[in-house]
Amino acid sequence: MPAKVHELDLSKLRAFEIVARNGTLQVAAARLNLTVSAISTQIKRLEELLGVELFRRTPSKLIITPEGERFAADVTQILDMTERALTRLEERGSHSGHVNISLGGDYAWLFMPKINSFSAQHRKLTTTIKIHRATESMAALQKGQADFSIGAFLRRPKGLRFRTVATSTMSIIFNDSDRPDPDAPLSAVGDRLLVAPRSATVRTRLGKSQQLKPSINYLECPTCHTAIDLVKRESGPAIVHTFCLSQVEADGIRAIDLGKSFGIEQFVIAYKAGTLKQPVMRDLLEWLTR
Repeated sequence: MPAKVHELDLSKLRAFEIVARNGTLQVAAARLNLTVSAISTQIKRLEELLGVELFRRTPSKLIITPEGERFAADVTQILDMTERALTRLEERGSHSGHVNISLGGDYAWLFMPKINSFSAQHRKLTTTIKIHRATESMAALQKGQADFSIGAFLRRPKGLRFRTVATSTMSIIFNDSDRPDPDAPLSAVGDRLLVAPRSATVRTRLGKSQQLKPSINYLECPTCHTAIDLVKRESGPAIVHTFCLSQVEADGIRAIDLGKSFGIEQFVIAYKAGTLKQPVMRDLLEWLTR
């Protein structure tokens, strides 16, 4: 029996639409702040309600079916119409003023669409975004030069508030011609390792590894995307965020997830305690953490 409209809640449709557009559960999990297993369950439940296979599952990826492609096109229109309806409803309470955001370059792909959509709804609001390293971002927040700082911070000063938005393991990536040992991938690193993002957290974890050579040279990269591109050009292996891999063309890349034992990177929004006294700041924070 075909699914009834009241059974198709928007959360399942949003999860399906993101997976259909990006071809991966990880991106949907990061954007919706859910686990990969939770997204997978939502997709399976949606398929059960519809009585249709939306994706064909292989050991390495999901492949959308023809029925899934047709349904995805319709779902996109439904979600767009819902967004427009909410926008018109909220226009009466449109915010004005100025917001300063300090953002790490590696996380722009995750947060910029959200910031842009919030700005589109509040056209009288001016938003300034500056790309900073973690230490610079935290300094800007403490000096009052930023209302929000978004990144992965090793140091979390007292007196600030932190809201976790997403998490990711780290992966080591090689050129596809390399053949690292999956059980000891760091042992395949020669004299040079590309490191992205430029954070002390990754360096600290690498410093504890018994697999790396003591004399290894680190080549710092501004973003994971830069590191991935350099690996494709055979500049050496790199350490990147696992969920950043889902945002780029991964052909020519061999990736090994280092797992929870290597450490989980938390992506947070930092702000001062008094920031949320302003309604615009409260609404923006809730928007960014949806």
